[in-house]
Amino acid sequence: MTNEEKKTSSEDILNKKWDLCLSNLLVKSGIGLSVGIVASALIFKKKSWPIAMSTGFGIGVAYADCQRTFNPTAIPGVKIIKPPPS
Repeated sequence: MTNEEKKTSSEDILNKKWDLCLSNLLVKSGIGLSVGIVASALIFKKKSWPIAMSTGFGIGVAYADCQRTFNPTAIPGVKIIKPPPS
């Protein structure tokens, strides 16, 4: 290969972001589900609310990560500094 720059289209970048968001959703909701099942069985005498709550927490964390992926300026405390005029 030569020193050619590989150009990526905006569709490819958007697809990668969506893939990341969906994989985060599956992983984090699955972890929340498993933590909820374990907590329900061991601590809460087989009630169903820990399963729903921990799965919801996992989905919420995945949603927040997805928001940060698509809009990085929405992170609290981040300032965009304009370069000084030359």
